[in-house]
Amino acid sequence: MKRVLLALVLVPGLAGAGAYIAPNGWQSWQLHAAADDPAALSQIRLRGVATPERIASEIDLAIAAGDSELAESFVDLAEERGISIAPELRQRLDTLKDEALSRAVQDFGYGFFAGERVSGAGFAGALTGDLIGFGDLRDLAHEGQKLVRGETPDQTVLALAGAGLVLSAATWVSLGGGLPARGGLSIVKSASKAGKLSPGLTVGLARTAASAIDRPALNASLAAAARLDLAGARMASANLIRPAAMKRFAALGQDTGALYARTGQRGLRQVLNVAEDAGDIGRAAKLSSTAGSKTRAILTLLGRSALVLGSLSLTAASWLLALLGWALALAMFSQRLGWWLGRRLMPGPRRQPA
Repeated sequence: MKRVLLALVLVPGLAGAGAYIAPNGWQSWQLHAAADDPAALSQIRLRGVATPERIASEIDLAIAAGDSELAESFVDLAEERGISIAPELRQRLDTLKDEALSRAVQDFGYGFFAGERVSGAGFAGALTGDLIGFGDLRDLAHEGQKLVRGETPDQTVLALAGAGLVLSAATWVSLGGGLPARGGLSIVKSASKAGKLSPGLTVGLARTAASAIDRPALNASLAAAARLDLAGARMASANLIRPAAMKRFAALGQDTGALYARTGQRGLRQVLNVAEDAGDIGRAAKLSSTAGSKTRAILTLLGRSALVLGSLSLTAASWLLALLGWALALAMFSQRLGWWLGRRLMPGPRRQPA
């Protein structure tokens, strides 16, 4: 009788605990399993975050900031999740896109000569300048003037400009095959000059740049750049970046170029602002290959947590332990219950007295 009463207490207790522990423990386990898949990781973490109210608010903020690409990214995310967008927001977005066309030509010219890349057209102009070598030559000359004045040049800009000249030459030889890497490296250089890289990425690139530059080749490149000798600068820059570092810069350019193609220059800057290292940029490129136009919205809602799991929080670890404890308790109870029912339903033969 006591065992029956104990079972009547344990059954609802285990059921209630399971209803409370299992969902949270299961989500913590899913996060751990998706650690190497940014697309799956972001989908799990979007639950409860991508609400209709939050998405509408983010679209409104993006339109107010003149960022039509981010607003469209949130519209695409909303459509994927079955969330309706107010007609008024759609009308404001259409108006913003129409106004952007009138500024494109002016921004292109300014981007070519000054290297300004705030707008998409400005980036296209700056990329054109870098592709023919003008932008990288300009940056080498600028840093060379610092050396002449006895100032400390920006090692990262020097390295990126030198690597850019090498990639520009490879792009011409390959008839445009190196354009994604060339474009990606160009916007990394732009973000570095503007101080728009995350602190971790800034430190990592500076460390790579410091060990990447060959000093004799640097002096020759700077001398050619000071004379605005593009051919001489390209020839000298062929040995400016050491081979191992050049591979890392080329891979960085390839990942950033893929991100630019899928998210635009503002989307790439958004990644550079949260990425802690080149690996984060690679994970963001992997996410964008699956999420496409929704990548910017996902990054806005989740930040770097869309790319990496990070260390499991104490709360998440506690839920996992609680789930394991609950499963163990359920298994032990089921075993005991099975034995008890077996003895009641199929009793063994009674022993005969001697």
